[in-house]
Amino acid sequence: STKKTNQSTKKDQAQMLDFINQSPKNLVGDQDADPLNPLDAETLDLVHCIVRAADGRKADDIVALKVHHISTLTSVLVVLSGNSRPQNQAIAAAIVKDVKETFDGQTPGGSDATGIPEGSAESGWMLLDYGTVMVHIMTPKSRLFYNVQGQWEQKGAQPLPLQHVLVPNSGAPGVLPGATVPEPEEEEEDPFWS
Repeated sequence: STKKTNQSTKKDQAQMLDFINQSPKNLVGDQDADPLNPLDAETLDLVHCIVRAADGRKADDIVALKVHHISTLTSVLVVLSGNSRPQNQAIAAAIVKDVKETFDGQTPGGSDATGIPEGSAESGWMLLDYGTVMVHIMTPKSRLFYNVQGQWEQKGAQPLPLQHVLVPNSGAPGVLPGATVPEPEEEEEDPFWS
């Protein structure tokens, strides 16, 4: 059972890497589209719903990238990290639930995409496909290794401002302003948290 899961995980990772490494010629969207043009209201509403749900589950480093001018597959990529695989599962579940509730069970834009998670928390990378918006939920280690955000930025992806959607972090709980926080001790590698 574990052997099958590992093989499935490696296959999922290989497919995602193949997609990312495709020639930009295969990914070109509407070349006449201005990357600075605003997205339609329905797509923005979907992005905001996704970001709020992820932020509500304490996702880290939430980034939305406009790719409608360089991709025929989607208009926006949302990339975020959870600090553990269980947290990533909770983030994915919260996004699916909130999108379903907000849009009355319909995928915005009439897409057949359902947001059913692809990949697995065990692989360190989950994908939710909503047609116009794709969500990459990754562990920090997977995010650093695969560099999805950086690869799309190199192809011309433009950041979508999220300051008005995200709840500002208030810092570490119980720490007084000006106090020093001790550095965490070096811990052993634990696949549960990677």
